[in-house]
Amino acid sequence: MAAIKLNVDVSTVSRQLKDLETRLDLRLCERGRSGFSLTTEGESVFRLTCDLLLSIEDFEDRIDEIRGRAGGQLRIGAINHVRTNNKIGFGQVIRRINEKAPELEVGYNVMSQSEICRAVLNGHIHIGITAHDRVHPELERLVIYSEEHHLFCSRGHPLYEMSETQLKLSSLHKQKYVGRERSSLLNDVAESLGLIRGAAANNVEAITVLVESGLYLGYLPAHHVAALSNKRDFRAINIQRTIINVPLFLYHRKGARRLSPVRMFINEMKAVKT
Repeated sequence: MAAIKLNVDVSTVSRQLKDLETRLDLRLCERGRSGFSLTTEGESVFRLTCDLLLSIEDFEDRIDEIRGRAGGQLRIGAINHVRTNNKIGFGQVIRRINEKAPELEVGYNVMSQSEICRAVLNGHIHIGITAHDRVHPELERLVIYSEEHHLFCSRGHPLYEMSETQLKLSSLHKQKYVGRERSSLLNDVAESLGLIRGAAANNVEAITVLVESGLYLGYLPAHHVAALSNKRDFRAINIQRTIINVPLFLYHRKGARRLSPVRMFINEMKAVKT
């Protein structure tokens, strides 16, 4: 994985890691047939390195404040389907930031819900956008939007051709649905409706593919399905208790680190929404 990200071969990474171990006089990792893992010393050095990088960014932040302009990088990580949400308007937000801070380099990465908060904490990203609800003493969290999720089926599913008068809550009993791999509000609601978990997926795109098979029901954001080229192949099952509002959270670390660009991003998001 490191070799791919650095665009070098594995032997180069191995040699550089060995050189670092020699310079530090520490064994940082275990290598063998069972795989690769950090030693206790390696984990400590990794944490110290993350702290060092955060300190450097703190320094850069404070210099930018003295200069009165934002530079460096602002790295954003978001779950895969927020692009289709016109009410968030990320493209417009990034354009407005560029107009105010042309020296600021904005990076945008699509990430899974499970890794976003961790990436904010370890400094890989400065802002994380996710539906994952997490409370942590080092994280600031605010709700930026509440997404309306509908229960969908697609062409080929028994419920697709049912008339509105035929569709009732009892129609859902023991129907298979696509669950989130991790526990979630949507899983809880689906099972409270009498649905049975028949498949699992880790993001909205994957859920869409499984629902599209015609074998399963699945909860999807309404704006995501509306943006699909084959949206007519999907049908929302809008009966009692099936529509769920799921909050989207913005996370960033507390403290000075990249705080000026983070504040700028948040302010521009508020301006675009109004």
